[in-house]
Amino acid sequence: MLKRYGLERVAKILIGLGLLFNLFSWVAGFYYFGITNSISLFIIPPIFTLILIVLILVIRYRYTLFEKYPYLMNLPSLFYRIGQQKNSNNQSVAFSMIFTVHSLIVAFLGLVSLFLTIEIGSSILTAHAASSFLYLYFAFLAIMFLSVILQYRRIYIRLAK
Repeated sequence: MLKRYGLERVAKILIGLGLLFNLFSWVAGFYYFGITNSISLFIIPPIFTLILIVLILVIRYRYTLFEKYPYLMNLPSLFYRIGQQKNSNNQSVAFSMIFTVHSLIVAFLGLVSLFLTIEIGSSILTAHAASSFLYLYFAFLAIMFLSVILQYRRIYIRLAK
């Protein structure tokens, strides 16, 4: 059985940022709705809010989910390495670090929600169908992908000790 550790400080900060970005997407939706009266502005914030809630619940109940439903945790090679650890403290720390990656995704999803809402609102105001944030989306996806890989590398290095 894994020892239950709290989230890393950076994970808590990332979750807070994700929720803050999500809140700003709701604010942007209401702002543009006040100008345009377009209900389409309220498509993105609820979808991303539900996704963030699910991710935060998974992060919050990570140990319970792992103990009762281990098949839901689908990182086979990393969990194999965790299981090979002789030191149960290293096992627990590495398991907890995995959820920093989930917290990073929460932050990025909140930011994407904000940008999509702003894009919809600004495109309604300017009557342009072209995406003004298209390159920004690709940049954020690349940064998120690289960040996730670097975080998994950090976990791997921790397990190699």
